[in-house]
Amino acid sequence: MVSTPIYLQIIIGFILFAAIFVTLERQRPVRRQRIFRRGWITDVKYFVLGCLAGQFSGAASMALIVFVRHIAGLEHYSQIASQQPGWLQFLEILLLFDFLGYAFHRAMHKIPWLWRFHRIHHSSQEMDWLVNVRVHPVDKILSDCVQLIPTLCLGFSTLPLLAFTILLGVQGFLNHSNLRANYGPLRWIVVSPQFHHWHHSNDLKSYDKNFAPHLVLFDLLFGTARLPSSDAMPASYGLTDDVPEGFFSQLIHPFR
Repeated sequence: MVSTPIYLQIIIGFILFAAIFVTLERQRPVRRQRIFRRGWITDVKYFVLGCLAGQFSGAASMALIVFVRHIAGLEHYSQIASQQPGWLQFLEILLLFDFLGYAFHRAMHKIPWLWRFHRIHHSSQEMDWLVNVRVHPVDKILSDCVQLIPTLCLGFSTLPLLAFTILLGVQGFLNHSNLRANYGPLRWIVVSPQFHHWHHSNDLKSYDKNFAPHLVLFDLLFGTARLPSSDAMPASYGLTDDVPEGFFSQLIHPFR
């Protein structure tokens, strides 16, 4: 895929994720809703923009790391993490990414100027796999850099990073999907669609809950986990304040 033009990567990625998650959502939906629900076209545009923004944030993170190493005289900095077994590297990447993701996600809800961008992600009143990509580019780039820079600085090997990148993509779409999936006791360990749907609920009791992207661990440690019962799902989603529906209107909305 590295040598494939970016526009083909976007098309192939969209078709692949759509084939998987639309099929799953039709088999075991949380609620019956149209595939082409309200805001679907807007989110397709976010899918394209998110792929481009991800390319930018990855390149920017690497450029910053190279620059800092050069200034500090650390061009031959030892790749500490790569000396470990691959499975251990994967677990370390998962824990580090999850902690950084939890901390920055929580900051986006608490710091007003960050919330102006992040609330675009919470504006959808229906949940499905494609809501995962409704992310303002400023939100996307900042989140990526906060998680990528510390992780890449440690010098993990390519294979564990690739394995985690696949997990990151799949679980992001899965957690937003309109899929009823019962994880049983594992729901208190692994972030599930149920866990993340409560994060998007407009129920006041769910505000500022369930921030972690992969593991429930940090929400449990810091007292922000909420799972009412094994099969309970939110009655409704979205925000109480107004966010415009159009793609370009949403892009400029945080600056108004």
